[in-house]
Amino acid sequence: MDGDVANCALSAERRTAGLREQYIAILGHDLRNPLSAILSGLEVMCKSPLNDRQTEAAKLVEGSALRISALVDDLMDFARGRLGAGMVLTCVDVNLGPVFAHVVDELRVTHPSRDIKLQVNLPGVINCDHRRLSQLLSNLVANALSHGSQTGSVIVDVCELNGRFALSVSNQGRPISLPECERLFLPFERGGTNARSEGLGLGLYVCAEIARAHNGDIRVVSDVIQTVFTFEMPLPLRLVSGKS
Repeated sequence: MDGDVANCALSAERRTAGLREQYIAILGHDLRNPLSAILSGLEVMCKSPLNDRQTEAAKLVEGSALRISALVDDLMDFARGRLGAGMVLTCVDVNLGPVFAHVVDELRVTHPSRDIKLQVNLPGVINCDHRRLSQLLSNLVANALSHGSQTGSVIVDVCELNGRFALSVSNQGRPISLPECERLFLPFERGGTNARSEGLGLGLYVCAEIARAHNGDIRVVSDVIQTVFTFEMPLPLRLVSGKS
């Protein structure tokens, strides 16, 4: 009897979770239209002459809209993963050096007081979904900027390691405890206690899904010296010689 009750409770919990995830998917989808209208209207408005105050307000609105767009993307990635669609990849042969440099340059613009160092040493172009890997790098660096030391450097190192592609992001700051490390890649978990933290706690979960879709893995090691997130994946067979 107790087993039947437990099974009924488990089934009800699964149905509730499924409905919640479907609702998240619908919400994320339906938010795209009004968000696109805001960005389109802003684009039209910015074509007219603006005074300094209006220009500042337009930049603020644009930044907020882009932030909402990133949150919607995280919601949609979460919903696809939980509802069984998984992470869809579009893989091409690409030189990742310039791709990652662009990601880091964008983050430097939005965090002008922070020091972000990038080193890329790859043996050639790699067959991968460079848009997804850019998303992974952006999430990891943004996480380091939010939760790491506000005066230390964020260091990005991309290389071939023991025949595998390896991307690491390291920062100084408060060490992450082992129990926290074990939860970081779960959805809706927010690492650290930094009051400046924003978001839904989906960024690292999305990173883990991107890693999994590339047949790779992601891990974190943290001590009093530094915190390092490392993503590795097999080097695809279509690796082409030539420095990146």
